[in-house]
Amino acid sequence: MKKQKLYFLSGTMCTPLLWESVCEDLIQFECIFIDTTLATSFDEIDVLLETTLEQNAFVVAFSMGAYAAMHFAISYPKRIEKMIVIAASANGLDAKELQLRKSTINFLEQHNYKGIATARALQFLHPKNHQNNELIQVIKDMDAELGKDVLVRQLKATSQRVDLTQKLPKIQTRIHVIASKEDALVNINDVKNTQQQLSKATITILKNCGHMIPLEMPDLVRESIVRFF
Repeated sequence: MKKQKLYFLSGTMCTPLLWESVCEDLIQFECIFIDTTLATSFDEIDVLLETTLEQNAFVVAFSMGAYAAMHFAISYPKRIEKMIVIAASANGLDAKELQLRKSTINFLEQHNYKGIATARALQFLHPKNHQNNELIQVIKDMDAELGKDVLVRQLKATSQRVDLTQKLPKIQTRIHVIASKEDALVNINDVKNTQQQLSKATITILKNCGHMIPLEMPDLVRESIVRFF
């Protein structure tokens, strides 16, 4: 029996390791991980998705990858049949975040990169997981695998993130949003607003979880996939 294809889009400096615990028991699906690390803009990711996704695709997207999936779905409103959006809003980046990214890029282009610092990795996790060395190591391993060049390229590409909110009603895809109240990177009110602008979207709001939902709560993500798809 042919398995249903399930396409995964990851966030900044994430590899398929992000989804390992989620996918290990999804035997009814063929899990396909889409690599966006060579893209220099969201328009380039649109082209990649247009050539990669089958018609009426099923997509699971996280963080920057979820924004990219919404960006694509606005231009191709009927290409994705169902999509789970995790830890992301349709908002653009504010002036403070843009300046921070610009400073980071300038620093990285002039200095050696020694990998993500533990303090930075902890910002992605809920405080209850700050002693979880396994999760911290996964974040560090993904960062080390991709390296400085990918980090700079992704920071430049994702700095072009404009506010998509007004265009969200164009999306005809059935969407389920998963977000955490205690995500230090994505404001829960922005996520709620994104969900409300999507005509066919439901939402699950988590507690005791940080930004890295697929790592911190893989069982919940897996169960959501089975139910939704």
